[in-house]
Amino acid sequence: MINLKNLLKEELIGELRGFEVYKNPKSIKRMGMDLRGISFPNGDLFVVDDGGRNVIHKHFGEWLNRNGYKMPTAEVTSELMRDMKQGYITWQRIATTDEFRLGESVNFEYYSEEEYMPYIKKYLRKVKSKNPKYKFYYRNKKI
Repeated sequence: MINLKNLLKEELIGELRGFEVYKNPKSIKRMGMDLRGISFPNGDLFVVDDGGRNVIHKHFGEWLNRNGYKMPTAEVTSELMRDMKQGYITWQRIATTDEFRLGESVNFEYYSEEEYMPYIKKYLRKVKSKNPKYKFYYRNKKI
């Protein structure tokens, strides 16, 4: 019997509401468009293959916590900005590409871009080192 997990060489860590969750996936080509992601301070990138339709980052973060991947709560409040300073960043895949943009909850109309972009750039270096295949953007600018 063929083991898809070994064949795809990616770490399937579970399911959230019937959608597969991966840690540092080697490829997202076969996954749904606009999927959600969360990166951790150590550079790990977690994605939920929900096609960006069913799982919001807050629920994804709660699922990660319940399943042994500890992070602060991902509320769309000042806590989100605190989390970004600690290296927890939310992402959303751009359509069906190998590119991600900052999550919809990262809205610099409410927060200081000048204050938080240095943290995002700092932790993104670690994410890119573990996930070099992907590109990351903010407002159509590569980070």
